[in-house]
Amino acid sequence: KWSILIIPNPSEEGYNITLTEKAVRTGAIALCLALLASFAFCAATLHAWKKGNMRQVKVLRSEIEEQGSELSTLKSEYTAIILLEEKLRTLAGLKPRHPQLAEAATGGQGGPENTELDTYEFEEELRTQFLLDLQRISNEDLHQALLDTKDSFAEILEAFEKEQQRLSNIPSINPVSHPDAWISSSFGYRKDPINGNRSFHDGIDIVAPRKTPVIAPAEGTVTFAGWRDGLGRAVEIRHGYGYHTTYGHNDKLMVKKGDRVNRGDIVALIGSSGRSTGPHLHYEVRLNSKLVNPYRYVIE
Repeated sequence: KWSILIIPNPSEEGYNITLTEKAVRTGAIALCLALLASFAFCAATLHAWKKGNMRQVKVLRSEIEEQGSELSTLKSEYTAIILLEEKLRTLAGLKPRHPQLAEAATGGQGGPENTELDTYEFEEELRTQFLLDLQRISNEDLHQALLDTKDSFAEILEAFEKEQQRLSNIPSINPVSHPDAWISSSFGYRKDPINGNRSFHDGIDIVAPRKTPVIAPAEGTVTFAGWRDGLGRAVEIRHGYGYHTTYGHNDKLMVKKGDRVNRGDIVALIGSSGRSTGPHLHYEVRLNSKLVNPYRYVIE
């Protein structure tokens, strides 16, 4: 036995507490059980807290991945907007913001066998790299880039409002009125579809079913309508302000020399006449007698 004497005050009678071995053992066991219970409770609480945090981290990670995917889509759409912007700046007669852009595309192909030397050999690698850089733009730079693009479109709109008459004479729509039309051969150097040699293609080839209407992309006067070597049945339109367009490989011509046409008028039907591998339209654009990329004047 153990005795514990408690004296609260010298003038008062003390208290004597007697403890047996059994009582001490029971108390010790109770204390250990209490400590174990406290430890188990703390461990369970910590586990629940950790599990809750892991669930929250998983949700946040999922949200971050979703936002990253949305941001990647936004950057891809921004790239498409930049391409459209450059086309509109060309139509408006404004200086390009990204001169390194050179549109390309890849059915029926054809055209005259061109031996003319031209300075327009587009650097496809440079263009591709530029577009990739646009899609990898940092989030901080993207905000400023969008603001700059907004200012550019405002400049374009102002130019359009000032030059409505000039713009009505600038080729600006797809000359093939078919929903499934597609570009099979781009402007610039290519492998000739007939002889396989590397040659300069001075237009773009737009594939569509035979007898699909070919429409005038702007107002103008027909300066040629007949057979032309290489291009077969062809039409040429003078639009004014230095613009001329040519349409080759047609099945049937719907206009004659001297006719006045408006934007959207049918000038021919698609065929495969002349030097051609299948039904398509060979479309050329010249500005001040110099070949330019027609794709820049096809607003989709």
